[in-house]
Amino acid sequence: MGALQVTSRQEKLAALKEVACKLPKANLLLLKHLLSLLQNISKYVATSRMTARNLAICVGPNLLSPPEEHTLSLDTLAQVTQKVTQLVEFLIEHHRELFEEEVAGLAGASGEEVPAQWVEAETAEDAKLFTRKQEAETNP
Repeated sequence: MGALQVTSRQEKLAALKEVACKLPKANLLLLKHLLSLLQNISKYVATSRMTARNLAICVGPNLLSPPEEHTLSLDTLAQVTQKVTQLVEFLIEHHRELFEEEVAGLAGASGEEVPAQWVEAETAEDAKLFTRKQEAETNP
């Protein structure tokens, strides 16, 4: 959140890169994919009306919420939520700069479509897992 107080875009990016490097690898990978997906959704704002800001309003509080959220006053919570929204909006708009070339290929970031056989393989695997789960529930 301290990165928001920096005025320069480059300084914000540097501060956020520093924070991102401290994340566990799995969390960082998930963040990269999520931001790439949200940025791609925001490309279709004419159809979806989901700007980076609107997406940040929806997703931000789920990504970053204070641990003592239930004890905060409404005014304080509103201020925190506003800052979270600003931060997530910045992350969505600048994720490519933040992660540089690392985002290529994430959520279609490269502009290429996912090959159909990947989708089918993933769907087939999901179907197998779902079927096994159903069988296990019906035949204990």
